[in-house]
Amino acid sequence: MSEIQISEAVQSLLGADADRVAAGATLQQLAAAEPASLPDLIIQLRERAERLDSSDPAILGGLLRVLQQLAARAVASEPAASDAPATATPEPSREPSSSSSPEETTPGSSRGSVLAKIDPAAIRTLAQSLPERTPNRHLLLYLLAAARTAASLQMLAELLATSPPDDWMAVGQVLSPLMQHRDWEPSDFFPAAFDALSHPSAAAPILDLANFLTRTGRVSEHPGSSRGETLAALLGGVSGRLGQFEEDPRSFGSTVEEVQKVLSEAVALAVSLCDAFGLIGWEGAIPKLNQAMELAHRRVQSEAAGALARLGNEEGRERLLALAAEPSTRLRVMAYAEELGFADAIAEEYTTDEARAEAEMALWLSQPQQMAVPPTAVEVIDRRTLYWPSYASPTDCFLVRFEYNLGERNYSNVGITGPMVHAVGADVADLPVDDIYAIYAGWQAEHEDIFTVPAERWNAAQKRLAKPLVEHLDRMGFEQLEPVLLGFILDEHALVARAVRDETACLVVTDGLEVIDHPTQGRQRPLGTEEIWNLFLGRKLLRTFN
Repeated sequence: MSEIQISEAVQSLLGADADRVAAGATLQQLAAAEPASLPDLIIQLRERAERLDSSDPAILGGLLRVLQQLAARAVASEPAASDAPATATPEPSREPSSSSSPEETTPGSSRGSVLAKIDPAAIRTLAQSLPERTPNRHLLLYLLAAARTAASLQMLAELLATSPPDDWMAVGQVLSPLMQHRDWEPSDFFPAAFDALSHPSAAAPILDLANFLTRTGRVSEHPGSSRGETLAALLGGVSGRLGQFEEDPRSFGSTVEEVQKVLSEAVALAVSLCDAFGLIGWEGAIPKLNQAMELAHRRVQSEAAGALARLGNEEGRERLLALAAEPSTRLRVMAYAEELGFADAIAEEYTTDEARAEAEMALWLSQPQQMAVPPTAVEVIDRRTLYWPSYASPTDCFLVRFEYNLGERNYSNVGITGPMVHAVGADVADLPVDDIYAIYAGWQAEHEDIFTVPAERWNAAQKRLAKPLVEHLDRMGFEQLEPVLLGFILDEHALVARAVRDETACLVVTDGLEVIDHPTQGRQRPLGTEEIWNLFLGRKLLRTFN
């Protein structure tokens, strides 16, 4: 897009009279533009910053997403050689002049690159001008991290200290480019970024980045080494809060969402602080690490024990070995024990393939995006070596049953580890083992000639393909047929439909030869449209290759 076109597009998106429908089309045009238009787009927004406060937050949120997409495409187009080579020694330190241009202060990047042309001061102006309720606000900071210039990183540290995103996972997304690239100078971001440690949402991701730089040899000394007392006080404070939570969960909020947000931030910070002390190697942290190790939260326990073991503390070593019995911490314990040279001391029953599979499932379920807490129990119920979609050679596959004891009721299901770690929301526990594998095989299968089309989007040709399949199901005794989607598997196709059979509502899928139906009536978590299609697809794939 030309500068004039960008100007007109931005003008139409801002202000109280912007039309949402027209804005959607305009945003699509901007998103399809070349990444080279990103700096001009930011300039046009800065020149109209006074109009942001009266603009529709939803439109602004979409516009921020466009900026991030253009930046991500610019990063993807950068030559791989722009990254500095891996080294076990820190890069030479330097003090860039405040008047230096971004292009002149980016180690290893090409002069005049798209991201290097982003004006950090313009990003600050936009961040200060956006309405408070604007979604995706953190994506402005992502632009600064993606640029990776001295000026942009200094501005990023400043904005994180003064007005960080209110969610620690958003801050993690902001900092992700700095973990993916080596062509930036750590001293441009640290120690200034530590000024943001007072913000719960920013503290853990910033420490994680410092830990990463230390562990990968980007710096010879942990950026927080001179702040041991401050970090120790922070660990003592967060351990105290977690201890209070164990006594009274309501102390973290009045709703489930509030409690989960505060808890996840506190756990993330405790974990990052323990890891930092293990890398810093400061024995003055031992009392606070002991305090953290006595908390009930297994992840915090394992990180505190790992840090103590790294410091040569025998009690930490023994606690770490004992925690191998906990599936949700087992993989972390094994990694620490391997790193510290006492992996042979782990009980053999916790190092089997099955024990690892159980640990992978428990760890996956513990993530904030999943159940957020470890399961009460996990158990491998089947193991097979299969040719699996996307894998060239046979792969070990494990079905893992997991259970949550929720007091008055239990929640259980069966997930898979090996080719991937995943569990569906529908209850598959009572299905035959072959069908459970099939559902997960169908879920993972990716091919340009394997896809589905919802019934409401069928064209004339697709309607003709579906008609004989509907008639086939009608002859099979299915009633009240309601087509849902048409699936394509290379040169074959199949229909998924809602139906009634023997007075029971069900989902059914057929290609005219094979028919699979699953009752949905009277079941708490029946298979959905996606699961029954994946079952059909997975059966075909596994039969073909095995």
